[in-house]
Amino acid sequence: MKQFIKPAVNLIIVAALSVALLFGMSRITEAVAAHQKMEAVRKTYNGLLSASEWEELSPDGAEGITEAFRGKDKDGATIGYAVTVAVKGYGGEMKVHVALAADGLRFKGVRVGDNQESQGIGSKVAEAAYYSQFTDLPAPAYLDGYTGIDVAGSSPQEGADTAPLKNGTYRAEQENFAQGYRAFVELTITDGRIVSVNWDAYKQDSTLTKKQESENGDYIMTPDGPKWHEQAATMEAALIEAQDPAKLTYNQDDGKTDAYAGVSVDVGDFVRLAAQAMEQAKNGDNVGGQPTDKDSENGVDAVSGATVSSKAVVKAANLAYQFIAARKNA
Repeated sequence: MKQFIKPAVNLIIVAALSVALLFGMSRITEAVAAHQKMEAVRKTYNGLLSASEWEELSPDGAEGITEAFRGKDKDGATIGYAVTVAVKGYGGEMKVHVALAADGLRFKGVRVGDNQESQGIGSKVAEAAYYSQFTDLPAPAYLDGYTGIDVAGSSPQEGADTAPLKNGTYRAEQENFAQGYRAFVELTITDGRIVSVNWDAYKQDSTLTKKQESENGDYIMTPDGPKWHEQAATMEAALIEAQDPAKLTYNQDDGKTDAYAGVSVDVGDFVRLAAQAMEQAKNGDNVGGQPTDKDSENGVDAVSGATVSSKAVVKAANLAYQFIAARKNA
């Protein structure tokens, strides 16, 4: 019997050593893989966010989010967030790397990674001349009023202006003519509420407005369906009911809406200008013509000839902002 004990003991020892070795190798392999991953993260966000430690955040199925991290300093304090977003550009999928400040309310920087945009045109969004506009920019970003995300239902940020509307009539206008017209919106406030809305547009080299042309039968979009002035009246009534342009439903990509019967025109300018007029009503300042950007402090300019690509980057940046805001408010 003894002659079998020693070999059996040796076999057990060998097996134990093998298991220990395999376990140790597995731990080493995992450690090496984790180190390599963190090095890849540092490389991806180099120049956007410099962190001593990266905590991975689950995308949780959020639109466009492919990876996200919380950046920490050597003491473990959060210094910001880094998020990669995949969006559709003009030529195909575009990867955009976004860094946000620790409070999630300001971009630290944006950089465009893999993309298929047209060389010399859309590809310019990957150049510093474009993406540097996001450095230290308050979130969300706007490009001629476009954000690419639904900001209508979001909760006001801490310190946001929630002042009541002051009585009076307020007007916001486009700065320039577009396709022969320059749109404007007038709001009349009584007892702190919107009681009257006028959406119209000046016609270039004419004394008539678009609404007057439509009522006279001189501005015809299609033979069938509601006329322009009728569709404008529908949106005016919708705003009076909603009492807030941010509550109006429309697609920010093309300005179209299917939420209001008979409305087929682009309502994007109406919503943006109404929001500007409402800002005037909060301050009691009727200053007339306003730029079309929602807020110049949040605004970025598009690359000439590459509006689709430019908007894609804005959307990606704002999707990252929206993702982090949801995490912080959860």
